[in-house]
Amino acid sequence: MPARQTNGNGGTLYPLLRRTGLTKFLSESQLKDLEPFCRAVSRKSGTTLYRQNDPADTIYLVTRGSVELRARPPGRRVYRTVEVIGKENTVGSEALLDEPAYFTSARVQESAQMLALATPEFDRLSTSRPDIAMALLRCSGSCLIQTVRRSAILTQAPADVALELLLRELATDSVEGAAPGRVRITHAQLAGLLHLSRETVSRMLGQMAAAGLVELSRGMIRLRPR
Repeated sequence: MPARQTNGNGGTLYPLLRRTGLTKFLSESQLKDLEPFCRAVSRKSGTTLYRQNDPADTIYLVTRGSVELRARPPGRRVYRTVEVIGKENTVGSEALLDEPAYFTSARVQESAQMLALATPEFDRLSTSRPDIAMALLRCSGSCLIQTVRRSAILTQAPADVALELLLRELATDSVEGAAPGRVRITHAQLAGLLHLSRETVSRMLGQMAAAGLVELSRGMIRLRPR
């Protein structure tokens, strides 16, 4: 078994594992057994974790902050926001699913703390601890389902309803200690998530601000209590 990992400050990774979505699938003792296979990763806002079509060799479990997934569709020159991943979710699930490359690029949006698990470590887990490997797959699958659910709801709901639903959901996933209801996101990112034009999103946000539902600032939206 790999040597026990630390968070870089002398502490073990177990407290971080308890802040991941794996707590829904693993017991306390199983989390401790998983600890040696992981490594702690901290990245500042704007850092790229991986790019679209890079080899899919690592999955990340987000414990703090948020990560934006972006993709350039075939025939398009610009990247579109696909999803914004918050705490207790996974990024880079392709690494566990035998996919040769990442489908999207991943860029840290709000300074993030994560646990990384490389594909060779997952392969070793599959042999030595299949129960833990299965839990990782279930956790990753639940995050993928959440992405599909959000996409299905937001792209079918009326645009104004979808925008408010999305903002309130993202506000729930905001960084610990942040002002309540604060969402760090651009109009272009919202447009990508909602499959709308940036102009449409800007117009709807202006209407929400005029109605007193939100406060707008550069790259930041604050929702007011309803």
